Amino acid sequence: MATFRLIEMSEQGKHERFMREAILEASKGDASKTSPNPRVGSVIVESGVIVGRGFFESDGGPHAEREALADLGRTPLPGATLYVTLEPCSTHGRTGACSEAIVQAGISEVVVGALDPTPAHRGAGLLALREGGVSVVADLLVSECEAINPGFAGRET
Repeated sequence: MATFRLIEMSEQGKHERFMREAILEASKGDASKTSPNPRVGSVIVESGVIVGRGFFESDGGPHAEREALADLGRTPLPGATLYVTLEPCSTHGRTGACSEAIVQAGISEVVVGALDPTPAHRGAGLLALREGGVSVVADLLVSECEAINPGFAGRET
């Protein structure tokens, strides 16, 4: 039992460390440029090393997950994990569904900070990832991830 707890704590600490890097990425965004969308950050990790970074820069532009995949510049290695401060979108708007792009890229695991506060979208990105065979860890450092976008209550659909 003690060994299980040590492994669990190690995994939790690793996830928190990389989510804090995603939060730093999100802080690079300018809310006046991303509005009415939230600021979001993402990092891709392979074998304990950050290999791709991205943040949502402006309304209508690529989302943080797509920026991190572009920064990686190649197909992720098997076992790659993507950390993102806000649940990946599942809708096909101007930029396409990020959950679909993550599945197509071959990411093995996604760790999500906060869920999308938009009622019609909340949980849909996580479901799309799971249905695509991606392992999902949700609700990590929720308060810190939500604090990136004070007052953001989602988008009207």
